[in-house]
Amino acid sequence: MATVDPEIKALQNEIFWSKVQRAREQSPWEKFLDGARLFDMASRVTVAGIRSQFPSYTAKQVHEEFLRRLEIGRRLSERGNYSNANDG
Repeated sequence: MATVDPEIKALQNEIFWSKVQRAREQSPWEKFLDGARLFDMASRVTVAGIRSQFPSYTAKQVHEEFLRRLEIGRRLSERGNYSNANDG
């Protein structure tokens, strides 16, 4: 693994901790809205990926594949395949 320049690492840490501080200062309502915004952004990226992977799919097929992938994620989550990064 490549070594990261100490100045770059310090800048990365500064950026990370400034984001943490901003998140801590948000109201519960802002955090709730950010969750919805994040889901919307991830959904758009996923749909774009599906369109790229299957260029001949109709809009309906893209939507069905998106829903299929959401279901896979739900099942993985229920099985405990995802964990909170803060837990360990």
